[in-house]
Amino acid sequence: MSVQSPSLLLIEDDTSFAERLSRNLALEGFRCDVAATGRDALDRLAAQSYDLVVTDIRMPDIDGLEIIRRIRSGSDPRLDSTIPLVVLTSVNDVRTAVEAMRSGAADYITKESERPEIVVRLRRVLEQNRLLNENRLLRDQLARATEFSEIIGRSEAMRRIQEEIAHAAGGEATVLITGETGVGKELVARAIHRASPRADGPFVDLNCAALPDENLLLSELFGHERGAFTDAKAMKKGRFELAQGGTLLLDEISDLSPNAQGKLLRVIETRQFSRLGGLRTLDVDCRIICATNADLSEAVAQGRFREDLYYRINVFPIRVPPLRERVEDIPILARYFIQQFAEKYRRPAPAFDEAAMQMLCAYSWPGNVRELRNFCERLAIRMKNPLIDLQLIAACGLPEARPVAAAPVNIPDDGISLDRMEKELVVAALEKAGWNQKRAAQLLGISVDRMNSRVKKWGLRHPTWKVHK
Repeated sequence: MSVQSPSLLLIEDDTSFAERLSRNLALEGFRCDVAATGRDALDRLAAQSYDLVVTDIRMPDIDGLEIIRRIRSGSDPRLDSTIPLVVLTSVNDVRTAVEAMRSGAADYITKESERPEIVVRLRRVLEQNRLLNENRLLRDQLARATEFSEIIGRSEAMRRIQEEIAHAAGGEATVLITGETGVGKELVARAIHRASPRADGPFVDLNCAALPDENLLLSELFGHERGAFTDAKAMKKGRFELAQGGTLLLDEISDLSPNAQGKLLRVIETRQFSRLGGLRTLDVDCRIICATNADLSEAVAQGRFREDLYYRINVFPIRVPPLRERVEDIPILARYFIQQFAEKYRRPAPAFDEAAMQMLCAYSWPGNVRELRNFCERLAIRMKNPLIDLQLIAACGLPEARPVAAAPVNIPDDGISLDRMEKELVVAALEKAGWNQKRAAQLLGISVDRMNSRVKKWGLRHPTWKVHK
């Protein structure tokens, strides 16, 4: 469809009204053809393509309702069954117009309407159809996807993630997936599993942060024998056993206690373990994938994570970028989620208008894809019509994005050392962040790896940074 000059077929047997309306539409940038009968209209629609059909209901041969039914039925392969249809009616015939909408018309306008109202409503129907076509394309693309069906996005960052998934899936090396909360680390892990030779085996996951009691955590990891502790009334298999032949995801690996870190290291090195309270040694036959939203290199520097375990699990690192670093993925994700939830809550097929989508793209999404998904569910629950606009976005509680103005930089006449200035900024950020490298990196808008490299470059040290021996 051309945004500048959409093509329209007007089906109207009243010659004087048809000429007047087509002339007014031409003044508004529409290319308008006129068909005086239903038969002529069907022949034109079979012979050429239009962006929109506007039809009278009462016609001498084939009435407007029958035209709508024939187009929407899809029985004639020459007719585009998805073309948007608008019916013309008189003020006293609104009931018939409603029947036409139930048959598949997108809207109706009365013949007594003024030109501005007619143009606004026709352009709204065209915009809704354009957005719905994009949704159809998205669904088709998702249906054709294979092992990456849940990794959605067209950005360069997501293309790189898919390449890394493909590379990681071909081997057995331990993978470390890093990224902020809500970016989709588990989806990446599942995609690696599905694309690997272990795809027919189980995918087992364990959230290490969800089990604060160390004995319970070790029991979940390695299993236990009957009588191993007070409540062990029967033998229980652990996640390593349950994942045999498949993949084990250890999420939030940074939350493991030092003792649990040591036990995990031995399993990775020896590929063997024993259940709690057991004497029999069991072999490990599963791919291990670890995930965390923490900076493990900083945790190593502060003595909270074993350096030897860090190098064991960081064989194949994959960083999943936050949503604010891949803004171009927000529209496709939002359309995907809203379609899912519209079907779930039995809402009409939805679409975002341009202003609403711009607002979504301007927001920073601190909760990343998970936050966007939850927000789309809220939209689906509250929406009353298929077009999501700014009013609904605001009503669902999305904060407005506020740009932050950069402070001016004054350079003295005798010049300045960029290296010294960068060091001063890094030290100032570290002091403001309580010498927490992750928070300092966020203050400067750089990655934790870049912050860590600068700390090493200038040999920065702080008493709170205890290196694990």
